[in-house]
Amino acid sequence: MSVFRLRLERFRSALADRGWQGALLSPSGDMEYVSGVRRRPPAATESHMHGDWLAGVLVTADTCTLIAPHLAYREMEASARDKPWIDAVIHVPEGADLDRMARDLFDQCAPGGGILALPRGAMAQTMLELARLFPALAFRPSGEILGPMRAVKEAGEIEAMRRAAAVADEAFAGIVPRLRPGMSEWDIKLEVEHQLRLAGAQGTSFQTGIMIRGQGCDGPLEGVSATPENHLEPGRVLAFDFGAIVDGYASDFGRTVFVGDPDPELLRIHDLIVEAQAEGMRALRPGTPTTEVDARARSVIEAAGYGEAFFHRLGHGIGIDVHEAPFLAPGDAGTVKADMCFTVEPSVLIPGRCFIRIEDVVRATPDGGLSLNKTPREPVII
Repeated sequence: MSVFRLRLERFRSALADRGWQGALLSPSGDMEYVSGVRRRPPAATESHMHGDWLAGVLVTADTCTLIAPHLAYREMEASARDKPWIDAVIHVPEGADLDRMARDLFDQCAPGGGILALPRGAMAQTMLELARLFPALAFRPSGEILGPMRAVKEAGEIEAMRRAAAVADEAFAGIVPRLRPGMSEWDIKLEVEHQLRLAGAQGTSFQTGIMIRGQGCDGPLEGVSATPENHLEPGRVLAFDFGAIVDGYASDFGRTVFVGDPDPELLRIHDLIVEAQAEGMRALRPGTPTTEVDARARSVIEAAGYGEAFFHRLGHGIGIDVHEAPFLAPGDAGTVKADMCFTVEPSVLIPGRCFIRIEDVVRATPDGGLSLNKTPREPVII
């Protein structure tokens, strides 16, 4: 039986156990996980289609229906052709009476009200319009069911994530020989994304982060700086944060490159980051609270006196989406299970001096975390 049929049946069973009437899985990781239908890659600005608030996969006790606005219909219908678990593809024409279509679709699953599950990223308009049309209808997050299902990866998912990690490794190996003094963050970003494509990425899993730090060098810690001063020169440090999408699954990767002979303290910090990551990976065993994984890695950096410079969580779940629950963070309520996959990404930020980070995608096993990435962790000096 197809993995998607099995997921669909598990999802339906969980809906029934809770007494929920169905789910509208708008374009999201939840939709991809249950149906196999891919969403469009996100854009930097919003676009709108007639009927987009109805778009997605409607799952009821006995039907699985793909609802496609006209502008996305051809690609969504084509995606459904080899998926027999999708019972029908509903075309939403331009100018269609959306109220009538919604009543036709949802009357059967919520005749007198009931509960409909929606993904966390569903459009606000989806809930507002459905609440207007069905005042007795209540809403619950689909992640309440699908989050735990998605957190523990199946064998096929781990293999896809291994391929995505390999693409990141290959891209980094292609980037380092091309780094030259004078290159800007934008120059390096373009080269990273070129190398990802050459290595087989179907897209980037998030905005590529290229962060040059050193004296007189600052800016945002995600993406690239808008200032022209952030370019490679001796004494500066370059931190990478990038990832690929391969077969619908994300990777998330980080390494640090030193330009010229690095200050000995910066090399000690780099060694500290490697040690902290290793301690976090050792803690990634079934039954360990996610807060403890974070605490064990963090304690290595704190003991060396750089605790305040490690300003973020240790990592996050990863899979179809680049950020998934649970999180390796203070206050998280999760517990590690075998075959969960996380990023493990300690760092130290000293404004005006350095941002040093290492990041790999790591699979939790009874023997501790196993990295899906193969790039060495030794300092890279150009």
